[in-house]
Amino acid sequence: MRALKAPRLWFRTLLIGVNLLGACLTAQAHLISAGNASVTINPDRGILLIGVPVSFLRGVDQNQDGLLQPNEIKANRLQIIAQLQRAFQLKIGDEVGEVIDDQLITSIKADNQDGAPQIEWLRQLKFPPLVLDLPIEIHLDQSVTSEYVFQVKRLDGEELAVLSASRPSHTFFKNNWATFQSFFVEGWLHIVSGYDHIVFIMTLLVVAINFRRWLWVLSSFTVAHGVTYALATFGLVQVKPEWIEPLIALTILATAALSLFKIHLRLRSEMLTVFGLGLFHGLGFASAMSAQLSTVRFPVSSVIGFNLGVEAGQLAIALGMGVFFTSLQSSAVWTERIKIGTLWTSFILGGYWLFERIS
Repeated sequence: MRALKAPRLWFRTLLIGVNLLGACLTAQAHLISAGNASVTINPDRGILLIGVPVSFLRGVDQNQDGLLQPNEIKANRLQIIAQLQRAFQLKIGDEVGEVIDDQLITSIKADNQDGAPQIEWLRQLKFPPLVLDLPIEIHLDQSVTSEYVFQVKRLDGEELAVLSASRPSHTFFKNNWATFQSFFVEGWLHIVSGYDHIVFIMTLLVVAINFRRWLWVLSSFTVAHGVTYALATFGLVQVKPEWIEPLIALTILATAALSLFKIHLRLRSEMLTVFGLGLFHGLGFASAMSAQLSTVRFPVSSVIGFNLGVEAGQLAIALGMGVFFTSLQSSAVWTERIKIGTLWTSFILGGYWLFERIS
């Protein structure tokens, strides 16, 4: 996952999209913003609703004004549907479903114009009754370069997931083991693609190249993540990410400052400190994911999988740092220079992110 700003933006958009979702049976009743999508599986049909910007479609905006006029939609209807069908693929088990109806809706109009800056695709599908309880898979084609928040609903519950070019597929309503695997990957990506988390971990580890210390410190950080993640999963805590993000930057700034001033703690005290700091890191992510976590079917598997993924990501970073510093053992001068350079870089980045997130 990227740093927390992107999840905050998309999950705020999600809340708007969910409130506007409605019943999915009457096209005129719907309004859904680009970047949001819903799938509703009823006993008699499946309903797919996706909002896409005009810029996504190729060769249909004939006057190149960035809007779709009614005549452009009518003239290019089959081409638009074909592009959308390739881009967004839905399966229940191995069934793709029989198309009952396709509608192209322009609920969002440009000011004082007939054209629309986006289009909503409403597709109704017929599935064999025997497959309705099977996992639902959604796959994005490589032509989809932006993130999409999908809400999938059926009689036994609902789930949310973010799909993007880097993570184009997701299977909803999976079994226990598949849920564990999915959230393991989520935890891994949360660490290795979150630059503020990477900087924080490197700041912690670079102070002393000691693998025993590294293992205990990283485990304290993981447990702290697990506590806040579990609390959010079971609906016991929710904190606005915009309150937490400056604190995350502050943890980086403070950790780097302590090391630069050569203030070193005993291992037990350091573990407790890292645990406390890790709570803030976990709170921002868990709060942003609280809507998704509240609907997950296997909460225990999700918590365990996510935290093992976090630990695996941290150990991968530690392994890379360990190999790097081991190769520098013969040069104590360069090792010290790199340590100091890393700490000053972390201090500057922490200060910059703190200023950016409170402004």
